[in-house]
Amino acid sequence: MYSLRFSLKTQKILIVLALTALIWIVFGQTARFDWVRYDDHDYVYRSGRVTSGFSFSNIAWAFTHFHAANWHPITTLSHMLDCQLFGVKPGVHHFTSVVIHTLAAIVLFFALDSLTGKTWRSAFVTAVFAIHPLRAESVAWIAERKDVLSGLFFALTLLAWSSYAGRKSVARYLIALFAAALGTLSKPMLVTIPFVLLLIDYWPLNRFQKEKMISLLLEKIPFALFAAASAVATVLAQHGQIDTFGFSLPLRFENAIVSYAIYLRQLIWPVDLAVLYPYPEKFFPFLTIAGCAALLIALSAIAIIYRKQFPFLFTGWFWFVGMLVPVIGIVQVGRQAHADRYTYLPLIGITIAIVWLVAELTARWRFRKQIGVLACAIVIITLSACAYHQAAFWRNPDSLWPHTLAVTTNNDGAHLAFATSLFAEGKTEEAIAHARAAAEIRPANAGVYGEVPVGLEGKPLDEAILFWSARVENEPNNIGAHNTFGVLLVQKHQTRAAIEQWETALGLNPKDGNAQSNLAWVFATAPDASLRNGTRAVDLAERALKLAGGVSPILHRTLAAAYAETGRFDDAIATAERGYAFAEREGNRELADEFAAVLARYRQHQPFRDASLELHED
Repeated sequence: MYSLRFSLKTQKILIVLALTALIWIVFGQTARFDWVRYDDHDYVYRSGRVTSGFSFSNIAWAFTHFHAANWHPITTLSHMLDCQLFGVKPGVHHFTSVVIHTLAAIVLFFALDSLTGKTWRSAFVTAVFAIHPLRAESVAWIAERKDVLSGLFFALTLLAWSSYAGRKSVARYLIALFAAALGTLSKPMLVTIPFVLLLIDYWPLNRFQKEKMISLLLEKIPFALFAAASAVATVLAQHGQIDTFGFSLPLRFENAIVSYAIYLRQLIWPVDLAVLYPYPEKFFPFLTIAGCAALLIALSAIAIIYRKQFPFLFTGWFWFVGMLVPVIGIVQVGRQAHADRYTYLPLIGITIAIVWLVAELTARWRFRKQIGVLACAIVIITLSACAYHQAAFWRNPDSLWPHTLAVTTNNDGAHLAFATSLFAEGKTEEAIAHARAAAEIRPANAGVYGEVPVGLEGKPLDEAILFWSARVENEPNNIGAHNTFGVLLVQKHQTRAAIEQWETALGLNPKDGNAQSNLAWVFATAPDASLRNGTRAVDLAERALKLAGGVSPILHRTLAAAYAETGRFDDAIATAERGYAFAEREGNRELADEFAAVLARYRQHQPFRDASLELHED
């Protein structure tokens, strides 16, 4: 093997250079990419706190408030830093994510090498981690900065833990604990770190044979406390989105079993990857569930039975299984059945198990090194080519969503996301077509998420109203259900009933921005004078805009209408002009045109009236 001509230090330097080159060949293209708009606005360009950069109040806010339905202050601060240094430019944000992913891969290599003493095996595992097509979502999606950032701190935790296990000291322990805490504050999925450290203690550190179990467990208590605090914060942040679509517990268990098998298949055969995989509408066929369950049981049994002969199987397999537990969907958040981003760290474990097993089983082969080098080169080149191709779909929404719809079926979520993006680009007719396609797939839930102003009609609307009417009756404290039900009632022209739903939502949470903005719009623009209340509209709209960081063009439109309703036309004009500028910055041509139209009215001292709020009570 040619590498043997070099010293071990030189080999490691060459490995680091090769890893860096691979990553930038595959993902460097993203520095030219645009926003995909899917969650990007919540994480960055519509968050006034983030776009205004570093300040004492913004830093304090990152640690004391939820951001994009999560509590990940380190991730929020990283976005703020980008905006502080480079502004709201997508290419720079992509560039930063690639830099962080590169650092994560380099640190992971040194961590695995330190833990196992196997330099070239560690290098290959790291290469697979770095350029596997499943990484495209984590690296090329700006909203997934939390993935690469948590990956960097996870790798630093492993490296620090290896140092601590080799030579115990308080300083080394605290460094590992600090790295783990930063990782958990970057993405809550890292609540599994205590479990992973125990697995590493078993192999490759072999501490179970040298130390008492109780001492190993006590070491993990501070890590577990950080994990518990993060878990509680995450539940509080996501309480409105947990099990949003009412998927039954048996279906969620079935989907979890199948998802484990899908992740294994994607590791070996990463085709038809998508940003959003639709949740199954019904139970899986018996043979599918039985086959997936049998596979998981068999692999778990093998890992346990051969744990003494091949301890890396035990650590690698349960690393994979355990790290996926928080996101496997037993507690469902969102509409995805599974997600590529969830594999960012878990698949490291199963890759370790495979690489070490192949190395051990081929130890006595003739020409083993030559065959190994050739096989590794083929795998890495193939994965790199596939990852480059997959990353290219993240160039912009117009490439991402058509691909997603092409490789999935009955994907109402993808239709809605694409509709929102098309609407922002001013392609209204195409946006409405995709929004209606979503409504046809899932009448009860589609058509009321996203920003496309398309109403349901006839049977789809009636079905949606029945669904959400039952939902608010069964879950009277579900703020999201009240807000959604109100939107549907407006489409049925039952505006008074809609107001009741939004008032209920506001009563449950006086800081709910959706209820504030919906009520403000009705109170400012309803054609029926008995519904209008300009003073309250101003108060609600100002609070909603402040809550959103002051940069939302939609809320500027609402506040401008509220000012006009109270006769404050100078304020209405100034607010609408700011909203126009924000809409232009986001590329929302449709909304910018709306601002131009209402500005003409406000300059003539005419308030705005929304004809869709006409009353047809029944």
